[in-house]
Amino acid sequence: MTGQPPSDTCRTLLLQIASYLDRSRPDSLMWPASRDLLVGQFAAAHYGIRGDLVADAEAELLALAPGVAPGIKRRQYAEQLRAAAA
Repeated sequence: MTGQPPSDTCRTLLLQIASYLDRSRPDSLMWPASRDLLVGQFAAAHYGIRGDLVADAEAELLALAPGVAPGIKRRQYAEQLRAAAA
């Protein structure tokens, strides 16, 4: 965590990722690579071809989204993302 509250865009994207994890194989394990991939996908979906804004959003999301603990389920990680968005 950065100690700063998330921007409105970052908060929205964290909540969207959490919602996705709740709907998509919530009882499967979450992996660090999945975190990185989802951050990139959701940032790109939000900003489209605006690469500078995508990169900034990815950096903020990665700074705020907690690391993935071994053995954590996607549903549990979604709860951590919601807490980070608060």
